[in-house]
Amino acid sequence: MTARERNSALIEAIIADGTLTDAALVEAFRSVPRHLFIPETGALTANGSSLNAAGNPDRWLAAVYTDNAIVTRVEGPEVPRQRQPGRSVSTSCSSAPTVLARMLELADLANGQRVLEVGTGTGWNTALLAHRLGDAAVTSVEIDEPLLYAARGSLREAGLSPATHLTDGHSGYPEAAPFDRIISACGVRRVPGAWLDQLTAGGLVVCPWGMLESAGVLMRLELGPAGTESVSGAGPKAGPGRTALGRFHGGVGFVPLRTPGSALPPVRDAGQQPDEYRLTQVDPVAPMLTFASAFAVSVMVPDWRMRRRWIGTGSGMWLCDRRGDSWVRIYPYGTSWMIEQGGPRSIWDEVEAALVEWSSLGEPDPDRFGLVVESDGAQRVWLDSPDGRSWPVGSPV
Repeated sequence: MTARERNSALIEAIIADGTLTDAALVEAFRSVPRHLFIPETGALTANGSSLNAAGNPDRWLAAVYTDNAIVTRVEGPEVPRQRQPGRSVSTSCSSAPTVLARMLELADLANGQRVLEVGTGTGWNTALLAHRLGDAAVTSVEIDEPLLYAARGSLREAGLSPATHLTDGHSGYPEAAPFDRIISACGVRRVPGAWLDQLTAGGLVVCPWGMLESAGVLMRLELGPAGTESVSGAGPKAGPGRTALGRFHGGVGFVPLRTPGSALPPVRDAGQQPDEYRLTQVDPVAPMLTFASAFAVSVMVPDWRMRRRWIGTGSGMWLCDRRGDSWVRIYPYGTSWMIEQGGPRSIWDEVEAALVEWSSLGEPDPDRFGLVVESDGAQRVWLDSPDGRSWPVGSPV
């Protein structure tokens, strides 16, 4: 099959499953082929296999037009944010076509809107936006200089010229504000205040959101008018501040938005002796690998991270707080599981309490949760209703 035939088949499949419905977006996907924005060498499939257009063009093209993400850049010496010694971390990818379609459908795009895209990446989503709204309506920012230069070349090849800038997406792009839409394929754990400052009343932020590393939900957040009362209804009018309210829409993997500050220590125990040992017959790893329960724990328990742990007896897990002061290690122990924890916090006790609470609430799926950003900048996740049960969102981990 040719690239044109593969592109057509992929778009028809996305239409058939109901993901892509807007006629103008359908036209954009048909007119802007994905292969123009995938490097011919150096890219990886979702499972880590390398792609080479010259060495195996059919395999490269088949991967490009499969509904999966393609990793287009991994962290190396030129990107000084290595998270794990000896471990590559993807810093840019071409999102799966259905994920981009879901994001753009949630954005409710219309002619005349002005859009800020955070994270130019390969430039494919930038191109889809520019085709849908026009070059002049799209501003895209990217923190990685080589990525930006490559994306600009791909955009030129596609006959498009939206404004692209080398800058930190966490700060938005105030020079071109205000925007009707802010769209980011990079995930956030706390919505940057700069984004809301640069958004028009009634404007939308659409992006992945999540407290779990690289796994979260798609969020559609709408900004209210200035002077509106807080969602909770407590206190006086919010004055010049504005409240933003949104819902979560299904699970999604993501590359985290790179934020200012030093890299976090790796998720491990640094060889420390535990303060507590606990043996259990109930598998403690399973709920942490099941998205619905793990998502709920990420909302209910503040400031923790996790990573799979492989040892001779099988697959276990590490958990730790932001700085690694408090930690948990879990591993198979005969026919049981050993849970060890140390540090000032008993993180696993907090996790178990959250799982009990999640169960008592009816084991809600992530779609039943949403986010509110109050006029004073406080952010909290709510269940079923903004004025119902909620949990505060702390600083980004």
